[in-house]
Amino acid sequence: MSNAMVFESSSVPPLAGSTTFSPQERATWNKLRDRALEPTWVGKLDDSDELRAEFLAGAALMGYVLVDLDDEPAVAAARASDPQLEPLREHQLLLADALNSDDPRAAVEIPRRGTKTTTILSWCLGRCVSRPRYKVTFSAQTGMAGVSALDEWARDGLDRISPPDDEGVPPWLRGVKRKPAAQVRHEALFGMDAIPHAEPETYGRGFRVLRGNTKAGVYFDNGSSFQVVRPEAKAYRGKAADVSWIDEAQEIEPDDGAALLAGILPLQDTRPDSKIIVSGTAGEQRAGVLWTFLEQLRAGKSGMGGLDYAAPEDTPWSIVEDVDAAMELLETVHPGVGTLTTIETMRERWHGIPRPEWAREYLSLWPETYGERAVPGEWWTRTERGKRPPLPRRVAFGIAVKPGGGVAAIVAAYRDNKKRAIIEVVDHRTGTLWLPKRMQELSRKYPGCSIAFDDIAEGKATATEAQRLRPKPRLRMQTYRETAAGCIQFLRDLERGTLIHFTGQTGLDVAVERAAKRETRNDQGVWLFTPMERGDDITCLDAAVRALRNWDQHYDSKAGGDATGIVAA
Repeated sequence: MSNAMVFESSSVPPLAGSTTFSPQERATWNKLRDRALEPTWVGKLDDSDELRAEFLAGAALMGYVLVDLDDEPAVAAARASDPQLEPLREHQLLLADALNSDDPRAAVEIPRRGTKTTTILSWCLGRCVSRPRYKVTFSAQTGMAGVSALDEWARDGLDRISPPDDEGVPPWLRGVKRKPAAQVRHEALFGMDAIPHAEPETYGRGFRVLRGNTKAGVYFDNGSSFQVVRPEAKAYRGKAADVSWIDEAQEIEPDDGAALLAGILPLQDTRPDSKIIVSGTAGEQRAGVLWTFLEQLRAGKSGMGGLDYAAPEDTPWSIVEDVDAAMELLETVHPGVGTLTTIETMRERWHGIPRPEWAREYLSLWPETYGERAVPGEWWTRTERGKRPPLPRRVAFGIAVKPGGGVAAIVAAYRDNKKRAIIEVVDHRTGTLWLPKRMQELSRKYPGCSIAFDDIAEGKATATEAQRLRPKPRLRMQTYRETAAGCIQFLRDLERGTLIHFTGQTGLDVAVERAAKRETRNDQGVWLFTPMERGDDITCLDAAVRALRNWDQHYDSKAGGDATGIVAA
């Protein structure tokens, strides 16, 4: 590869877009990508030259260049031209090919210090600079976090490579001239002689960065934009987007993430080939928008792309606790070790932060229970009764839907005059089509009752459909925090012997046997029930917890709730 070709590889294309991708660039890209650490899970890859050229355009704006570090002349030429340029790493090229797939959704999980965010940003900027009127929205865990990220990107990348005052334009733009927009318009309307003395002006950097809490983003001369948006559904109203990117999504609460997605989807109704990208590192709970996207990627669900660098889900905790074993495992799942960071630095992090946090941040290990049963078998057996009395007229209900909608359950709960919790499975069937009508029937049969549901995915969709019925069933949305409190109360009642269930409820018995715990906030001890193994059905238990929490919150007058439990339709 000649020295001249190296610099042609790193040039920023004109704002109208450039699709040139030389055979040398293709060979270098393929060689480097083939050397990338293999992700644990990866979706489809697109290796088209045009899309790769777009990514290089965005990478150049951030100071990255396509060069093989083993090619000493090429590296020397790049450094001589601009010492600020950094070489793209192998896994960054792999991620770009994964994002270029035609899947409408993408999940990206890479351990800390893996250039996850920088790579996705370069991909987004490349499309903006290459495609007129291309719209990208970006959200982080909070509105301020998004603005802070933009400020950092501008300071360390965009403004550093292309100073705003244009005193030091980057090498690939030096000496390039363009005509003012006004002159182009006059020539088109009146001919070349209309403004014979107009002189071309120096080509600027082609974009401006707006900071602050309103309209923060990168706005390009070609009409494209990369706009920072608060992670709230209402903040997306009235916008349109070709790409919507949510970063550090593990920090967004599950119910907030579901609402955010609901707000983002309409943005893309009129944008063909649009994409939603959700990225981050392992969170404190196996719930939320990032976990949902990763589960679909790991399951090979159609329409979900991206990549996931993560330790195997069955990794024994003893490996994490042993520094040498942990480092050995780390080298198999962290694409930045040896290039972006060192194993010595990783050892320091292992010694410096709590082990669960280190496992999440650097191994992408989501909190697990490692097969430990959450409900002691002797507690469950001790509280079982053979005779099942009829349900009273005043009860509370809860519903639960298995992820994917394959199974659903409805459970009733109330407390008797001795304050004992009584739970009974009302329905446990496959699918969800039957749920709305059954919910309406229960509201008619038990006046004043309410049905608790979770405001995430299938639960929310079912509740929305049920509300279209006339008369409407009486529903209560229950947040995951409220459900978590119900899980604790459920176990307390079992331990004290103040929870009664009945024989013959096979679905509930199996759910209790197969339920484990998943931590939601390690520092606060908050947890939810979760299946011991992927695919286990614990919907009866989830519905029972939700129903009992519904009663304790809204029916038990001594708990400070509504003494009547009546909810307006």
